[in-house]
Amino acid sequence: MTTLALLSTGQDQASRYRQNGWWRDETFLDDLATWARMRPDAPAFITGRSDGDSRSIRVLTYREYDENVQRFAGGLYDLGVRPGDVVAFQLPDWWETAALLLACMRVGAIAQPMVPELRARELERALNRTSARICIVVDRWNGFDHAAALAEVAPKLPYLRHRVVYGDSARTGALDFHDCLAGERMNPAPMPALDPDRPCLVLFTSGSTGEAKGVLHTFNTIYAGAKGFTATTTELAPGIDRAAAALRVSHIAGPLWMVFGTLLSGGAGVFLDAFDADQLLDLMEQAQATRFLTTPPRLFQLIEAQNRRRRDLSSLHTVGVGGATVPTQLVPAVREAFGVPLRAIWGMTEVVVGSIVGIDDPEDWSMHSDGRALPGVEFRIVTPDGKDGAGALHVRGASLCPGTIREHIGQISATAMSDDGWFDTGDIARSDGRGGIRIMGRVADRIYDRTATVIIPVRDVEDELLRHPKVGDVAIIACQDGVGEQVCAVVVASGPPPSLADLREFLTQCGMTEWYHPNRLEIVDALPRDPLGKVRKYQLRDQFSAPKPA
Repeated sequence: MTTLALLSTGQDQASRYRQNGWWRDETFLDDLATWARMRPDAPAFITGRSDGDSRSIRVLTYREYDENVQRFAGGLYDLGVRPGDVVAFQLPDWWETAALLLACMRVGAIAQPMVPELRARELERALNRTSARICIVVDRWNGFDHAAALAEVAPKLPYLRHRVVYGDSARTGALDFHDCLAGERMNPAPMPALDPDRPCLVLFTSGSTGEAKGVLHTFNTIYAGAKGFTATTTELAPGIDRAAAALRVSHIAGPLWMVFGTLLSGGAGVFLDAFDADQLLDLMEQAQATRFLTTPPRLFQLIEAQNRRRRDLSSLHTVGVGGATVPTQLVPAVREAFGVPLRAIWGMTEVVVGSIVGIDDPEDWSMHSDGRALPGVEFRIVTPDGKDGAGALHVRGASLCPGTIREHIGQISATAMSDDGWFDTGDIARSDGRGGIRIMGRVADRIYDRTATVIIPVRDVEDELLRHPKVGDVAIIACQDGVGEQVCAVVVASGPPPSLADLREFLTQCGMTEWYHPNRLEIVDALPRDPLGKVRKYQLRDQFSAPKPA
């Protein structure tokens, strides 16, 4: 058993969480077995897969889901996977990716899903940090040779036993996915006694503020997040829930929404393996999606596609957006395009989901709030002077991860062993006035005005500038120019680029304090974003704080 598997939550805390119904003794394997028995022919996934220039639709029933989880688990067991081992996989958003999550858990292993955007350098680091025993990759995807990248870094991975490739495995000397995992087996893998309070999943953060770290979750921390999330977004009868998303199945929000959440509701996950706004809307109409989750950049594209050609999405109850700042203009645009209010959501890999704007809040409340804490989650805002205002956002509760990995497997940090269980999220927030929070930015992105005493409301400045007709996208950052710190607007132009004077005049007309105005402008073709749509501001700071050539 690896060191990762030994991390667990204190008994007193676990008992309290169970008493409140936030944790349980069962696992998601029990949920899958229940639906496979009670509703074997009901859809578990409705997915679209790229096939050249076309896309095929696959409906996987709960019977097929359960059978494939058992088949994959048997293959992993035959490859020597035992409880506590880490199994990594880097696959597109296919139903196989979701099934592998459950298959790893069925044999007591720790699943390590990784987004397809990772390249050789990041892949090597992620696998070394967890001491993964097996890594499963697609042969080629989106123009990148994943099989070759894994073969290149394999000699640097002393713990790696097997490379498995979905597709052309022979050219890199790897095992074939279908031969060793998807084949029929006489006997299923023995199912060990599963402790729902020990790690079963390791996810790497998006790295939007710098170096990515591994975050460990248990069945129960995922359950707490999925239960609270599902309860606040759908109250439909079993089998009616259709959870669609334009998110990765291999990151935190995607599986929470479309895999673990639907296992609790008996519904189906709806997703594509490659984002296309028109095709996703068509699939949502066909599947009669009841709830949808994405990031702001993707939501803008979907609104445009829906306005060009209207689909019947009257089945939708919820459109949620998270992962990045919610521009205020999205709120009325979602109501017009989809007929439901937009619900802002805040979460992070360490906390799963922390808050959501409620159905009892005003329709436009996502313009002013990131919602109230989900059941089992608590917030506090720590200000420097102890008074009300913007400050560091701390969180504790049933969905908080038990630990993280930074440099390597030997450096595992327990998340909340001090300060009475409070975890500093690294975000700056203030009260929204209705018992919820409003995220103002990251601590790492904090910018002071020229008096060095007032924090600039970066999110508000960005929201206002997005309303400028010449601004397509924008990030406000602090830059060192060799003399001092400047407030820099990094802008993706919409048509002819604006001047700095244009932006400052626009903010003046909006009534914004002059101290908040940018005093430097940089025009770029696109902002660097992670798979969740978050702007990698540290990259922009590095780029524009660098000394300029003479």
